[in-house]
Amino acid sequence: MEQMKFEMGDLQQDAPKRMRKRRPPRKKARGLLLVILLVLAAVAAFVLLDRTAFDGLRRSLAYMQAEKDESGCAKLYQYSGDGTSCYADLDGSLLVASGQEITLLDDKGNTVYHTPLQAGQVAVTAEDGCAAVYEIGGKSLYLLDRKGLVKEMTLEGEIFAVEMGRGGRFAVTLKKTGYKTAVTVYNGKGEPLYGFNSAQKYLMTAAVSENGNYMAAAAMGQDGGSFTSSLQIYKLTSDALQADAALSGGVYELGTVDGRFCAATDKALCFVKADGSVSTYDYQGANLARCSINGGKFAAVLLENYSSGGLTHLATVNTAGEEIAALTVDSQVLDLSAAGWYVAVLYTSSLVIYDRNLRQCAVLEDVNFARRVLMRSDGSAVLAGTNSASLYLP
Repeated sequence: MEQMKFEMGDLQQDAPKRMRKRRPPRKKARGLLLVILLVLAAVAAFVLLDRTAFDGLRRSLAYMQAEKDESGCAKLYQYSGDGTSCYADLDGSLLVASGQEITLLDDKGNTVYHTPLQAGQVAVTAEDGCAAVYEIGGKSLYLLDRKGLVKEMTLEGEIFAVEMGRGGRFAVTLKKTGYKTAVTVYNGKGEPLYGFNSAQKYLMTAAVSENGNYMAAAAMGQDGGSFTSSLQIYKLTSDALQADAALSGGVYELGTVDGRFCAATDKALCFVKADGSVSTYDYQGANLARCSINGGKFAAVLLENYSSGGLTHLATVNTAGEEIAALTVDSQVLDLSAAGWYVAVLYTSSLVIYDRNLRQCAVLEDVNFARRVLMRSDGSAVLAGTNSASLYLP
């Protein structure tokens, strides 16, 4: 067999050949990165310039499995109610309370808590996924979150008012022996954080600041034979009065708006900082019909002016006391609810959802069954009737 011959090369003359490494296509990578950055910038601009469209995308993902009818409503909730029932939305769960019972339904319509009651006039206050149900003039209070009962409480005096705030913190104003009134602030577990007893002035209601550092109580007194009202502000770490802000008119409702206390009086909306400085939105002689001042980015008010032919004025207001937008309402308004960047107005025959500039975002006709509307920050709304409620998904 013929042998194969191999010739050895000259190592000094024939240098070894090196394989060239393939470098990544820098131009292509840079181009792809540029495209990604442009897309992200476009998305950011879209979110900032059109919040309602972004919320619509968020709703379509969150409620993807909800069975909706042709109008965009998902009939989720069935319960036993009456004309005195109160309602609250707890992060997707629906709370229904009356003098006969308390019912909490989850986001699929299942009952997660129910208890019978024997009470007179029942009220509900809710914020940030927590709620308190109490009997006005009674001593019982039920603290709930979206999953069920947190704590059943028996208080030492007759309850005047309860106001739920951020993080489950809430303020209870009640009658207390030896004092004109007293206020106690509790955490989300129903544990007391702060207490104040008023011997000089009657306290009508109280609220906790959004950061949880302050308590404000609406006080009523007398000066020269006439009634005066003010907002007394206390830091939760001290008994000393932080500020005493004079208010225009008697307080109907107290809450928080965009980091400030907000008092709805019979004459104006008063936005109060912790240092006692006040910004006022005057009603200009009109009567306050409805308002929404609970933990949103702005306040919404419905004003009736009988001196100008009974015109109804819907307005959104910022914390500087400035009117963001306003429009004249021709139809009867059954309910008003603001949350996030939206305000829902329930008319006798339709529901209209506006943005803070009162531009129409959605309209739902034929809502004769509804008694209340609960606006959600994502742009959806709960329409509550006597025995059932629907979730409207624009």
